[in-house]
Amino acid sequence: MLQAKLEVQQRDTFGKQSARDLRRKGGLPAVLYGRAQDTVPIQLNARTFNQFLRTYGENVIINMIIGEADSETVIIKEIQRHPVEKHTLVHADFIRISLDEPVTSAVPVVLEGNPPGVQEGGVLEFPLRHVSLHCLPMRTPTDISIDVGELDIGDAIHVSDLSLDEDIEILDDPQRIIATVSQPRVQLEDEIPEAEEGEEGEGEGEEGEEAAAEQPSEPEIISRRRRDDDEDE
Repeated sequence: MLQAKLEVQQRDTFGKQSARDLRRKGGLPAVLYGRAQDTVPIQLNARTFNQFLRTYGENVIINMIIGEADSETVIIKEIQRHPVEKHTLVHADFIRISLDEPVTSAVPVVLEGNPPGVQEGGVLEFPLRHVSLHCLPMRTPTDISIDVGELDIGDAIHVSDLSLDEDIEILDDPQRIIATVSQPRVQLEDEIPEAEEGEEGEGEGEEGEEAAAEQPSEPEIISRRRRDDDEDE
């Protein structure tokens, strides 16, 4: 896992309104907790932190400097984003760690290769984009690369297929699918021609009914006239 330095400031104001005011000024409210120590409300520059994430990602060991205090070793526990504007950060949680104690981290999965099944019309699905690992912080990989270059239609890669070092524990269900190539979705359209035929048949039936409705109209008038003539006689 990478290491990086991040400077933050302690936050003295609390509540939703103060958090909104801070975000309007370009700041990001956050909190630091863990290891049976006091929870510390902090704040940092939102633009700077966005650049930090683009450079290092979320899976990084952080040497956090709070004002004039000594640095603390932390990791990102959770980042909350705006429900619509995903690039807009709303809040961040950091947790203290020890480099000598295992931690649980959500490590991103990266797919590599071009599956032959996709070239045949299949759809590459990626249901599990992060894998939960439990190990020492320095043993946590930045990401997990998976080669999908040999997947045909119907093939899948499961958690049990991952090959990691023995000292890294995978917490996810071994049977969970990470990536798979599903059947071509165009097959679901096989029923469409039948529906079209049915619609055409209905159209023909309607035309027939209209024609049938028009045909008896003239005999009705004739018969009506004949009845009138009979009555006059």
